[in-house]
Amino acid sequence: MNNRNKILIVRLSAIGDVAHSLPILHALKKKFPDCYIGWAVEDRASDIIVNNPLVDKAFVFPRSKWKKQGFSLQNLREFLSLTEEIRKEKFDIAIDLQELFKSGLVTLLSGAPRRIGHKGTREFADCFINDKLPAHDIFDPEKLIIERYLEPAKYLGADVSEVEFSLPPVNQEIIEKINTLLAGTNGKEMVIFSPATIWPSKHWLEEYWAQLLDKVSGRYKVVFIGTARDNELIDRITSQATTGDYLNLAGKTTILELIEIFNRAKYMIAPDTGPAHIANATQKPTIIMFFGSTGVRRTPPYGEKHSAIAANLPCQPCFKRNCPRKDIPMECMKKLTPDMILKMIN
Repeated sequence: MNNRNKILIVRLSAIGDVAHSLPILHALKKKFPDCYIGWAVEDRASDIIVNNPLVDKAFVFPRSKWKKQGFSLQNLREFLSLTEEIRKEKFDIAIDLQELFKSGLVTLLSGAPRRIGHKGTREFADCFINDKLPAHDIFDPEKLIIERYLEPAKYLGADVSEVEFSLPPVNQEIIEKINTLLAGTNGKEMVIFSPATIWPSKHWLEEYWAQLLDKVSGRYKVVFIGTARDNELIDRITSQATTGDYLNLAGKTTILELIEIFNRAKYMIAPDTGPAHIANATQKPTIIMFFGSTGVRRTPPYGEKHSAIAANLPCQPCFKRNCPRKDIPMECMKKLTPDMILKMIN
């Protein structure tokens, strides 16, 4: 392979996993400075790929629209049109980082003569691959997921000892909007609370969030983030707190605007969720993450200044969306107390 070759990365979703995949860009560009990199991504995670300085072209699949509309011939035509657009680029290599049927299909339809992925993947995705890396469990709780996503770059001869993230630049319009949104912080250092996830098994106890809010808000300005649908959860948390000194920005920011907020924060406190991994990619706030159903050694924040904690129970990690235990449901989260988090905050 030479520097001028064209490489397609296929990592369609989810937001956190796309963030974990970003270091492959630095590794490939360092090894092949003149290579052309395309990235196939779904719309929900596209903000960290479109205009990313190390991505030459993004191919955005509008899955949110397709899911809302249901299967239709129009959606199928749009999918085939996008894959034809990718095929016209004549990529030399396609790397399937997601390794599901849908990503394998996009990899195949790219037309790239070399299609790299692992053996033994889920949904028989390796049937679409002709250049196979040794198989190992994608849910191995002892294997750092970032290392797995770097393996194709290492296979191509890249040095993967340096893990570096790249994100799109923040423009002046975003900076001005965040200035306005954060005007209520009155210059206090910020601690970001990101309580919501789509997995109930990842949720920290609402009363714990409320207790931590009370204990932190005197020294820092607590800023809640999330989507508009997370406001009910945040309202329940704040109603249990004695302080009203917080700022709720849930539903008021895009991913790019969150990046600017993370750039200004001192701490980010969250379960294993997409916004925490984007914050990690900025390498600005100190991140404190707690783990229940997912692996504390698999998807922790990357970097020495960050912390990841788990209760270390025999049932962890279960990788179940809902806690399967009947005796002490969510024991993994109940054991992680607010005082444990407070000790990590200066």
